[in-house]
Amino acid sequence: LANAVKFTDTGEVVLTAEPGDGPGVWHFAVRDTGIGIPADRAHRLFEEFSQLDSSTTRKYGGTGLGLAVSKRLAELMGGAMWVESDADPTAADRGSTFHFTITAEAAEVPSRASASGVPSELTGKHVLVVDDNTINRRILDLQTEAWGLHSQSTATGTDALAIVERGDPFDIAILDMHMPAMDGVELAHRLRALRPELPLVLYTSLGAADELDPVFAAVLAKPVKQSQLFDVLVSLLSSGGDGRGGRSTVPDGPTAALGERHPLRILLAEDNTVNQQIALLVLESMGYRADVAANGLEAVEAVTNLPYDLVLMDVQMPEMDGLEATRRIRAGRPAAGQPRIVAMTANAMQGDREACVAAGMDGYLAKPIRPDELAAALAATPPVVAGSDGLGAASSIGALAPALDEASVTATVLDPAALLRLRSIAPSHEAMARLVASFLDNGASLVAKLTDAAATVDLDGLRRQSHTLKANAASFGATDLSGLCASLETQTRAGDLSGAPDLVTRIAAAFDRAREALRPAADGPTQ
Repeated sequence: LANAVKFTDTGEVVLTAEPGDGPGVWHFAVRDTGIGIPADRAHRLFEEFSQLDSSTTRKYGGTGLGLAVSKRLAELMGGAMWVESDADPTAADRGSTFHFTITAEAAEVPSRASASGVPSELTGKHVLVVDDNTINRRILDLQTEAWGLHSQSTATGTDALAIVERGDPFDIAILDMHMPAMDGVELAHRLRALRPELPLVLYTSLGAADELDPVFAAVLAKPVKQSQLFDVLVSLLSSGGDGRGGRSTVPDGPTAALGERHPLRILLAEDNTVNQQIALLVLESMGYRADVAANGLEAVEAVTNLPYDLVLMDVQMPEMDGLEATRRIRAGRPAAGQPRIVAMTANAMQGDREACVAAGMDGYLAKPIRPDELAAALAATPPVVAGSDGLGAASSIGALAPALDEASVTATVLDPAALLRLRSIAPSHEAMARLVASFLDNGASLVAKLTDAAATVDLDGLRRQSHTLKANAASFGATDLSGLCASLETQTRAGDLSGAPDLVTRIAAAFDRAREALRPAADGPTQ
């Protein structure tokens, strides 16, 4: 992989792994679109201290040992290594593909069912992927199908229009920006004419969507990150089949009175104050109170000093993250006195759930928190500590009374679906005002820190503050603000500071627009 990146100036590098010929054989391949290798020199690649020519050594460096060692390792693991290449500049498939095989026995894998954490909003939904790049289509197909969606992909806008015109059902569409014959923007407008309610997501290179066409509900930057894709899908599909509807998540019936008949002492470990308020309000609507820890160290101390039935543990926290906090809690108490620990995280990367389980967690909740999934986690927790003294009970909150002025909120500033979710979480004027005020105060502080970080070229500060503000903005449906923060976070994670000051300026302006739209809620009910 390192060589493929080193020798490839344009195009792509692709890693594949698949079963090979014979029992226990696995075949790996790394394909690139780089400089290629003449057939009469390919055999020299696997010789020790060998380079193809001195000019290559001067330009790219290297000792000529890596492939020789790699080939020997593959052979020691019951396999082989070889290369296929073409150095002809006129060849359509110019580049190299390095292959190796190994032999490995199948291993027993413990069940991860208790930590599945896939939101029900994604299961069974249909996604249309349009991209002329085969690898990009395959990546999106595999990632969406892993979350329970049905994916259908095609390489051209013409084919996509034909698929939609014949009536195939879709809940969301992801469109590449740069395609031959018909680009993503033109395709989006033609799809909008056919299916006005279909949420459209633009899939484009980082920085290429500074002025996002309003026909798109969200933007995904290439190369796509699983967590970014997950957040976009959950945000657009969580409110109903069309991504724009208003399926209420207000607990009713037995769920609303869960705290009375199933009392629990709960600790909420979460460093983000806005997320704290949202989680506390959801718990309150179900009849629960919760103690709050602002980081992993506080969570460990709280569990040491007081017994809890349930710990809702954020994974990414300062001072000490949720995984380390869980390990310390598990190591510091006897099994009989252990609380149930459920992870809460905005990430959705493959391996995250396994990491949570390996640390000693009992379950996994994906952010943004869904009341029905949280209720299921509460119902699955044995009420050992909380009892008749009402440790887990909360006072009843009022009937649904939205504090936001509909006229002041437009779809260009706040997502109406997110507004409905906020109303279901904070149905009283007081609760809504408290929640919005927390977001505005916290957001103003984060914008100020982003401005300082841009002025001092603080890469880590830009990444951390943009990540936090992105999550908060998404909870309040400030899609423009959230998207800008996501772009800055992705850029800084890649070590790229180009254009960061301008992006921070645009983030500040987007926050001001969101603040004006939310101000009626922060000020309380209108007279």
